[in-house]
Amino acid sequence: MPSQGTATEPLPASTSTPSAQPSSATQTPPPTLASAPPEVEQTIARLASHKSVRGVMICSRDGPIIRQAGVVFEGEQGRKYATVIKRIVDTCKVGLEEINGGSESTDELKFMRVRTKKHELMITPDERYLLVVLQDPTQ
Repeated sequence: MPSQGTATEPLPASTSTPSAQPSSATQTPPPTLASAPPEVEQTIARLASHKSVRGVMICSRDGPIIRQAGVVFEGEQGRKYATVIKRIVDTCKVGLEEINGGSESTDELKFMRVRTKKHELMITPDERYLLVVLQDPTQ
């Protein structure tokens, strides 16, 4: 199965118009960055161009990979990373809520860094998206 998109290859824009869709369709499509500003593409390309970076991924909080750069996030491997990273972020968010006594407004998860012997994941969670950069910490 081909990847959802890359930093150098934008996702195709939807060809259907709102009036062409049936009125009974109540599901909203997953968020996409098909009309992302050039700054987003430039930022992904700039992050991916660093020597130690193995991949950059943007995924929705509840759906597929929206953009990716680097072979590490392509195909099934990318979907595995996206699933696990979403779980890690959700677990940390729940833990933070527990620490704050159940009050969500006291503190908010803004950035995470997970380092292993082989890789370092830098995760920036947002309300709708996750930005993930995977790098080789030995370089």
